[in-house]
Amino acid sequence: MAVRVVVCCFLGALVLSGGGIASAAPHYSDWSNIAPFSAVNTSALEFANAISKDGLTFYFQRGDASVNGEDIWVAQRDREGAVWGAPLKLPTTVNSGFNDRAAFESPDGHWLYFASDRPGGKGGFDLYVSWRQHTHDDTGWQSPTRLEVLNTAGFDSGPTLFEDELAGALHMYFVSNPAGPQNAAVDIYESLQNPDGSFATASKVPALNSDANEGRPYVRHDGLEIFFNSARAGGPGPADIWVSTRESTADTWTTPQLAQGVNTAAVDNTPALSWDARTLYFGSVRTGNADIFTATREKVTGKP
Repeated sequence: MAVRVVVCCFLGALVLSGGGIASAAPHYSDWSNIAPFSAVNTSALEFANAISKDGLTFYFQRGDASVNGEDIWVAQRDREGAVWGAPLKLPTTVNSGFNDRAAFESPDGHWLYFASDRPGGKGGFDLYVSWRQHTHDDTGWQSPTRLEVLNTAGFDSGPTLFEDELAGALHMYFVSNPAGPQNAAVDIYESLQNPDGSFATASKVPALNSDANEGRPYVRHDGLEIFFNSARAGGPGPADIWVSTRESTADTWTTPQLAQGVNTAAVDNTPALSWDARTLYFGSVRTGNADIFTATREKVTGKP
């Protein structure tokens, strides 16, 4: 009796030690087509925060932190490629009379993570989360709660999350200086969400940190690429956007490299990556004012 053997090859698949399979990191071209995000830029200071999973809602902060003027704003569009509508400031359940920044919408659209230096926290800036019932109601955000396990007596900000579906775990990355303000001691940390919805004690991510100030990490939705800004040496400006990748969520992050095509001699910071990983939103002072810019790239097929 003949026996037929079928061999299946999954391009880009990787078998993990625990028995699961995670896709190997895809490869992309350098960033190009840099353009100001004119729909949100004004003479005020703007910094990119996040883009929703469907690409139709963009979060950003506007204002000056030195005068308690930072607030979280949102811009929306009807479909991919459509014109962005006029920005709307989020309600007072999210924004306060102090500085509110670094918003990130959960993939399901119900949770908004952000940072604030409002009274009642542990330190200078603390991490908060707000919930809404309807995912397209920008006025429906409820009063936030502090993420007490993650907050310290120092500086905590810049939350971003991704869901490792194979491991069934939600990861949060953020920046923190437990002992003081936003300075060269700020590093990138990671925490896992517990089954009850709380977050576990965070730990540093050594592969991503340096002896300089690290800022706003943003993880690709599959957890295989992370962007962040850093004041470390090696870039053209006082702060630049860096990127690190890994072949699977079980691997260590690679040595960070400059994000090609976006950095200048000015400050470039606060990266936010679209769900399809082909559009990067980021802040820059290249025009003399803190504005938001966009860049695009293409996925590279075949071997790198």
